[in-house]
Amino acid sequence: MKKQIKLLLVAVVITTFIVPETISAQGWGGRWKPGFWDMWSVSVNAGQTSFFGDLSLYDTDVVGKITNESGAAFSGVFSKHFNDKFSIGGQVLYGNLKGENSSAAFDASIMEANLHGKVNLINLIFADNVSDFDITMYGGVGQFVFKSVQVSKGEDGGRSVEDTGTPEFVYFFGAGIEYKIGDRIGVTADMSMRQAQNDKLDDLSKNDNYDYYSYVSVGVTYYIESLFGGSKKGGSFGGRSGRGGGKMPTMRRRR
Repeated sequence: MKKQIKLLLVAVVITTFIVPETISAQGWGGRWKPGFWDMWSVSVNAGQTSFFGDLSLYDTDVVGKITNESGAAFSGVFSKHFNDKFSIGGQVLYGNLKGENSSAAFDASIMEANLHGKVNLINLIFADNVSDFDITMYGGVGQFVFKSVQVSKGEDGGRSVEDTGTPEFVYFFGAGIEYKIGDRIGVTADMSMRQAQNDKLDDLSKNDNYDYYSYVSVGVTYYIESLFGGSKKGGSFGGRSGRGGGKMPTMRRRR
């Protein structure tokens, strides 16, 4: 499982970073090429983070997972779009986790910062797509800090605290859907799985396996054509109102 996650992550990141440069190197054929400050977006999301590890009992029970091993979460994402197919972004995520078994229960809070690459599968596969509905896939790497409090259910009712103090690595991949409302607004739903590079989220180390947590969210994205209000060149984020890959108006020769 660990190997597949890392291979998938590498594939997504390579596709996101290498393919746009290849496309750019082939020339824009008279089209406007966005500059660094063009084609950005800001997203806000809210949902739930869920725990998968030694103290999780509901990994195959969706309702049980949501009600017993999940907590509120929210995040913000700032992204740079190369075109309507590829983007990179930075995300800050705050979430809560919980879980219990017959011997112990825990509650944890996490704060994560990451860098990820995203591929718009619809626009990648269908070059002339004019739909406002998109399917995306993404992967990335980041660091997180957490504080976990475990309480024993034994007679002593012992309490232990695991506080990282220093950031630890996390790898993740995910997928999402988006529906664009006009040129600037998109409504999104996402789900991602994260592999923490430790076995301490529930303050219980067992079998030397890494703990996991998922993040399911809905949100809103606002697209920015130019960060500093430069001239509008018709850059494309996708959607019926914005398709066209950044084409400039066709100029006719004088006869």
